[in-house]
Amino acid sequence: MDWSRAKSILILAFFSLNVFLAYQLLEAKGEQSQTQQVSQDTRRELTELTSDKHIDIRDQLPENTPDVSYLQAEPLKMESLRKQDPRWRKNSSGGYTLTFRSPLQKTGDLQKILDRYVPGLQQYKSVDKTDGDSPILFQMWNGRPIFDDRLTVTLKGESITRLELTPFQVRSDNATATRPGWSAQSALVTLIKSGQIREGAVITDVILGYHGQSYDGDKQLLSPVWRIRTEDTTFYVNAITGASEIDTNGQIHEQQTERGRFN
Repeated sequence: MDWSRAKSILILAFFSLNVFLAYQLLEAKGEQSQTQQVSQDTRRELTELTSDKHIDIRDQLPENTPDVSYLQAEPLKMESLRKQDPRWRKNSSGGYTLTFRSPLQKTGDLQKILDRYVPGLQQYKSVDKTDGDSPILFQMWNGRPIFDDRLTVTLKGESITRLELTPFQVRSDNATATRPGWSAQSALVTLIKSGQIREGAVITDVILGYHGQSYDGDKQLLSPVWRIRTEDTTFYVNAITGASEIDTNGQIHEQQTERGRFN
C-alpha cells in the first residue's frame, strides 16, 4: 500500500470536512442574524403602532422567538379524581366540581391545602397577577401553562367553598417536531394591524402556553399560543400559524389574520 498517497487522501478528506463544517456554521450564524434583524424590525413596528394608537403594554414582553410544537392530550377520567376524593362531580361545562359543605379554612400555603383533593397538584401553578376571590391555577407543561386545564378555587373570605377542575393528561408533546414560532411582538403587531386590539387599549399580560379544540372524541390537540389579555378581552394567537381567537365571556370566536410571517 502507498502510505504516502493514503496519508494525502486522509488529509484532503479532513480538510474537506472542516470546510463543510465551517460553511454550515457561517450559514447558521447568517440565519440567526437575519432572524434577529427581523425581530428588531418587528419591535420597531410594534413601538410605532402602540405609540400611534395610544396602546399601553403593561407586561414585559419576551425578547426571543420561541421554539414550539403541538401537544396531544385527553381529559383525565372521573375515576382518577374520585380516588383522591369521592365528592368530585361532573359539571355542565364538561369539567368537575368539588363542593365543600363545611368550607376549608385557608390557612398557610394554598397548594399544600389542596394537595389532598387534586391529583397531580404539583403540576399546577398560578400565572396571573391578580386572582381576586377565585384564584386560577393552570397545569404547566415544560414551564408553559395549558390554558384549557385549569383549577379554579372559589373563596369566601378566608375559606375555600368550591373547586372546579378541567384536567388533561398529555400523551405526546411532539418534541422532535419543534420549530421557531411567532414572537410575542409578532402576535401583537398582527392583532393591532387587524384592528382586533383597538386604539387606547391597555394590554395587561402576554403569556405563551397551550390551547386547543377537541377532535376524535375525547382526544385534544393543543396548539402553542400567545394568550394576550386587554382589560376586557382575551386573545389566543397560534404561535405556529398566526391564526387568532377571541375569548369574550367564555365564548371563543376564530378570527382571520394576515398570513404574513413576523418574527
